Parts: sequence; C-alpha cells; structure tokens
Amino acid sequence: MNIRQMIKENNRLQDAMTPDNLSYYQDMVVYIRSSAVQERQCEELLLEMARRLLDAQDKGKDAKDVFGNDLESYCKEQIERLPKRKGLSALQYHLMIPWIALTWFFFVQAIVGFVTMWAGGPVERMTQVRISTLILIAGGAYVLIHVLMKWMKSDAFKPEAAQRKISARNIGVYVAITVLILVAGVWLGRHLPVLVIAPWVSLFIFLIGLTGTKLLFSTK
Repeated sequence: MNIRQMIKENNRLQDAMTPDNLSYYQDMVVYIRSSAVQERQCEELLLEMARRLLDAQDKGKDAKDVFGNDLESYCKEQIERLPKRKGLSALQYHLMIPWIALTWFFFVQAIVGFVTMWAGGPVERMTQVRISTLILIAGGAYVLIHVLMKWMKSDAFKPEAAQRKISARNIGVYVAITVLILVAGVWLGRHLPVLVIAPWVSLFIFLIGLTGTKLLFSTK
C-alpha cells in the first residue's frame, strides 16, 4: 500500500469513528503529521492507531481508554521510536521562509511590471522597489509562519473551549504584529533607498530564487 492509498484508507476508517473518538484521533493526526517522522512511517502509525481505536470502539471503549488522557505524551512516545525525515540544518530552516517569500514577491513584481508595460501604464513606478519592503516581507513572513505553526501544533491537544479562547488571543497578536510591521515599514521607508528593478530583472531574480529553493532547501 502506497502513501496515497494509506491516506485514503485512513479517511475511510475515520468515517466509522464516533464524534468524540474522531475528535481525539484527528488531534493526533495533526500532531504526528506535523512531526519530523518519515512520511510512510507516519501514515503507517496513523493507520495502526485508527484500527486500534476502532477495535476498542466496537468493544464499547473510547479513545481515552486506548491512548490515555495525555495524548501529547502518547504521541511523543510513538514518534520517538520512528525514523525521522532528513531535516534541514538550522541555517536552512531559518532562511527558507524569507527566501521563498522574496522569491514569489519578485514573481508578482515581474508580472505586474509586464502587464503595466503591455497596458501602456506608468512602468517607472512599477519598477521601484523599496529595500524596506523587502525587509518587511522577509521578516514578516518568517514571524507569521513560525508563530502560526507553533500555535497549530500546541492547540491540537487543548479542549475546544480553550482553543476558541486562544484563537481570540491569536487574532489580537496577529493584529499587533501587523501594526508593528506597518509602523516599521513607514520608519524604514524614510531612511532606506529605493531600488529600480526592471520587470525582466525581477523575473530573472524569481528564477534564481526558484532554482535556489530546490538546491538549498531540498531534503532529498
């Protein structure tokens, strides 16, 4: 059974779970799939857990009877005994998100520039790129993605009511980060120069960034 077939079988098994058992199991799915376990071993573990849960369910038991009250500790214990994916180095890990964010920024910049040229619009304005904008895109993407990933993983084992409460707090944090980014952008924009980058140069930078993404951040 390949990975796609295992995922399909996993979804089929989830359809047979009671709502409470399904809620517990899906929390474990989120946690395990976001771990560093190799993908095949990850799906094999999830299938094993789903089958164990359904066997217990047929005997009148629930997820707590099978996996205990501390699901996070249980999942950590299971993950530790499985082989891990080849990971990125610390430097690669910290550079990847800003690199990808800037790569696609220049793609958009190139497309907008070419469309503006085709439409006979103000090309000069479209070729202006503030250094402050590049810094904010790189830094903002890094902060938001890492914070989001951390909360997604930590919220998986919290009760639903607690998740709603934390979600409201998360919204406040996102708003605060957005305000800080805007304020920093205004301040940096007054002190840093503006670059003039033609659409074809933006496209070239995008292609370099795309190639670099495969060469620098591939784990294969």
